[in-house]
Amino acid sequence: MSTTVTYQIEILDTPFEFESRECEKTVLVKTLIQNQLISKKRFGLVEKETVYQELKNGKEINLSRCYVKDFSITEYKKIVDFEVSTHIDVSNFKAENAFFDCDLRTDFSFINFNRIVNFENATFSHGNVSFFQCEFNDIVNFKNANFGNGEISFQYADFGNEKVLFNSAVFEGGVVSFVNANFNNGQANFNSVNFNNSKVKFHYAKFKKGDISFQKAKFGNQTFDCRRVEFGSGKIDFRRAVFGDGFITFDESEIIDGKFNFRFVRFGNNDVSFHQVDFGKGDVLFEDVNFGKGHVSFAKTKSKYLSFKGSHLDVYLDLKVAECDTIDLSDTVLRDIIDLKPVTNSVKINTIYLNGMRNLGKIVIDWKQNNVEKLIKNQRKTDYQQKAEEFNILKESFRTNGQYEDEDKAYIQFKRFEQKADIKAALKKGGLSFFMLPYYIFRWLVFDKMGLYATNPLRVLFSMILIYIGFSLSFFMFHVLNLGDIINTVGAVDSLHYLQVSFYHSAITFLTIGYGDYYPTEFSRGLSIVEGWTGLFLMSYFTVAFVRKILR
Repeated sequence: MSTTVTYQIEILDTPFEFESRECEKTVLVKTLIQNQLISKKRFGLVEKETVYQELKNGKEINLSRCYVKDFSITEYKKIVDFEVSTHIDVSNFKAENAFFDCDLRTDFSFINFNRIVNFENATFSHGNVSFFQCEFNDIVNFKNANFGNGEISFQYADFGNEKVLFNSAVFEGGVVSFVNANFNNGQANFNSVNFNNSKVKFHYAKFKKGDISFQKAKFGNQTFDCRRVEFGSGKIDFRRAVFGDGFITFDESEIIDGKFNFRFVRFGNNDVSFHQVDFGKGDVLFEDVNFGKGHVSFAKTKSKYLSFKGSHLDVYLDLKVAECDTIDLSDTVLRDIIDLKPVTNSVKINTIYLNGMRNLGKIVIDWKQNNVEKLIKNQRKTDYQQKAEEFNILKESFRTNGQYEDEDKAYIQFKRFEQKADIKAALKKGGLSFFMLPYYIFRWLVFDKMGLYATNPLRVLFSMILIYIGFSLSFFMFHVLNLGDIINTVGAVDSLHYLQVSFYHSAITFLTIGYGDYYPTEFSRGLSIVEGWTGLFLMSYFTVAFVRKILR
């Protein structure tokens, strides 16, 4: 919330001298916040007509430490009979520590500032301030400037190719507009600017190669509008910026190649929209960010690398992007919803990182439509154990969402990568750990290949049939090789061929029926014991898989 700043103006009949300007009178300005005196400053009184005459004579303007009331370039044009839209050339304009006062508007519109422009520490006390369609050809310095509550307009301004400095400037409220401003190749520095409760508008602004920095800037509870901005190829830096509860939009903006940095930013309790932004080839970093309580949308965006690493996601986060090579959600804390599931448009993502995520909310994603298996397997920065962890996170999310088929697929990948991690650890340790490899092979063959970790009862049933056939043929081969026989104990006269006897005995043993009409001899006894145990195990395995499927 912005504080109420007021000024008390007192004109003194004492001369004032500063640098090259001598003033007949002094202006004492008292600054009050919430009616409490904060400071007293003295300025030289310069009448606006004096400035107009200097402009007419083509002189350089030096208003440093001066007080000027109701300066208006529009009024000056009427005096010299110029059209309102005519540009006025000014060589140097110095107004360091100046104080501009007005009843309605301080007007610098349509000025061509050919050289130095210095408003450092200047104060624009009341009303509106206009730099509409100004052209700047040197460094533009508004560092520590203080703008009152009104419309502060830099619309259609052309800032040339030099630095634009608004470091630590203060805007008390109203509207701050850089709509359609052209920053060309110059660097734009808004570090530590306090916008208080100003509505800030940059839509349709154009940047080229210069960097743009809003580090530690403070935004109030009004809209921050960056729709359809052309950000060029410079770096865009909002590190440690603090946003209030105003709506924030970068919709349909374009970035060619620069890094987009939102690290350590704190958002308020309103929506943040990056809908249909083209981030180009640069990295987009929202790391260690607190998104507040609104909705955050990256719908239909295009980017190469989009990172939320370490952020607190207490919001509905729409990640139905148009195209993104990599989305990094590692080490995040999710308490609401992340939505990646395509609805009307495809969502093209190559890789996603979830390792270290604390999922206390919900991930809306579809195994097939999002090609989830590929998203995790394409990772280059994670090991087998981390990938297993990520599939487990997705498994739990699918279960919560009632996506049981997708849960099974995620569970299979979780167990497979867990197995790979165990084998890799055993190979690294060597020694006794190396002898665990047969166990891992058994686990891979039985749990994975035979039944997909009890997620596929038909696969278990098919495995049972194959194993039963294998045992049956083994009994027959033992007979051929004189290693063991199957003997009839009741004098049956059904004239079964020995191959049929082998299948019959195998079925009774596998299903643990045990009629006793046939018994094995020699090595066939051992084979019968193994088959009986295998049949008991696989029937239990099938029961678990079948019941699990039916109950869900």
